[in-house]
Amino acid sequence: MITLFVIGILVFTGKLVHFAVKAAWGITKGVLFAIGIPALLIVLFLAGLVTLAVPLLILALLAAFLLPISKGV
Repeated sequence: MITLFVIGILVFTGKLVHFAVKAAWGITKGVLFAIGIPALLIVLFLAGLVTLAVPLLILALLAAFLLPISKGV
């Protein structure tokens, strides 16, 4: 009986760790998309790399508007 309990606790712990990793990855993607990409574009623009910043801006805007539509959100 104790063996089943220990196995259950290990499975439960594994599932919680999996959920925590998925949640952390989702939060990280959101923060990078909301803060990281605009900061990168601003730095590129201020550094005079407009020819690199503008295509990245276009790609970021396309990703922001088309990815939720393709996922059905």
